[in-house]
Amino acid sequence: MKKIIALFAMMLAFGYTANAQQRKATAAVQQTSVDETAIKQAGTKDVKALAEFIELSADEKTAFQGLFEYKHRTLADKNLSQERKDILAEQIKLKIEATISSDRVEKLNKNPKLMNILTH
Repeated sequence: MKKIIALFAMMLAFGYTANAQQRKATAAVQQTSVDETAIKQAGTKDVKALAEFIELSADEKTAFQGLFEYKHRTLADKNLSQERKDILAEQIKLKIEATISSDRVEKLNKNPKLMNILTH
């Protein structure tokens, strides 16, 4: 009888925990959907700034659009620490350098102001 009561109590506890987690997930989804248009516009702005400085193919523009949207979506988090922002900026820089050719990387590195805009 004790085992049945203990099992019933554990089932209620797990059920309560599962419901609490589901509510948090839906609240986060609503918050991100509100800022989606602003994120896309900011990503497009970064792609245009990069395309004005170096020549990009259509495939590269699509890849950079996704990369910059990811950057702005991550930076929109209010709880993001400065250390995490610095790590994100370094990752974005490495992905940009991996996507374009070495001569265009050199040209881009000569413009630190643009690189700072693209990574931060």
